[in-house]
Amino acid sequence: MKTLLSLFCLVTYLTCALSANGWPVSLDMACNKALSAVACSFEFTNNGNEDLHLLKRNTPLEGLNSLFVSVSLDGRPLEYEGIYIYRLPPTKDEFVLLKAGESISTTVQITDAFSIDTDGLYTVQYSRPLQYLSVNEMSAMSIDQLRESIVHESVHIHLERTHLLSRPKEQKVEIDYTVYIESCTTASFLNGDRNNSATLDAHKRLCAGLDKVIGEVRDDEHFRKWFGAWTQSRGAAVKNTYILTRNGIAGKSLTYYNNGPLCQPNWIAYTYKSYSQTVVYLCDLFYGYPTACRGTANTKEITLVHEWVHALAARDDIVYGAENCRNLAKTKPDDAIRNAANYEYYYCTGQ
Repeated sequence: MKTLLSLFCLVTYLTCALSANGWPVSLDMACNKALSAVACSFEFTNNGNEDLHLLKRNTPLEGLNSLFVSVSLDGRPLEYEGIYIYRLPPTKDEFVLLKAGESISTTVQITDAFSIDTDGLYTVQYSRPLQYLSVNEMSAMSIDQLRESIVHESVHIHLERTHLLSRPKEQKVEIDYTVYIESCTTASFLNGDRNNSATLDAHKRLCAGLDKVIGEVRDDEHFRKWFGAWTQSRGAAVKNTYILTRNGIAGKSLTYYNNGPLCQPNWIAYTYKSYSQTVVYLCDLFYGYPTACRGTANTKEITLVHEWVHALAARDDIVYGAENCRNLAKTKPDDAIRNAANYEYYYCTGQ
């Protein structure tokens, strides 16, 4: 009987009665195994008396485009292998109207972003707050007034025969042509010419720019602004991140994929978190930006720093925007050390 249950996956639902805690939006989730995938369903419910607009970004309502769940095996976390998106603040089309008392649901395959290849007891934990606006706030598009509902939903699922499950996959890359740059790096391009010369100009600036910031990491106001109070370990972590990025750019053949297949209207670029990822996917907004750093403004150079810090130094996305990054440095400096956006701002404000 135990074996039979395992074959069909023993699923335990741990449902949080969030409305009892005063949160207007609650979440129910469940996970089960199909033939070659583990699929999780998510139901979001408006428990309040007023309509609201729920932000789809960083939730399964936009697909598996971000790290909104953690997955662990017997308490050991699995690495998220999905994309990391660099994008502008939310627009109206990223919200869904959720009327009072109504629910909306969706399903994603977590095996698209997590390698589940060992039999055992897995825990899938929802890991992000739900963000929303009231109807009036939505009319004014008051993004800076985003409210949050905290969720603590999790599911336990026992999985066997995991060797049959599918694995996360990246887009296949077939290079159009490669440019060899004297004394530093190479850059290849894929999917046509979207003013590749401008992208190349930004790329050429990276080695010298990274050398400059590597030499300037020290206990000063510039460091404290973007990474918080100085300690030797934080300073070493920041310097090592830039060194890993610089060495990766100099030592690997890197590729820019124009008009990445997953791009959406307000995306700038995306890639994967790694120490050896060699492809950055560029989206439409990227091509309209100036080439070189302009403080904290959006440019091609600042975008490439952000992306290669993900791809070659395995940095995370915790917050975006200069103000949010400065606040993160003040309040949670160890998180600032992990956050890709803090590295782009330190780099570009130091050029």
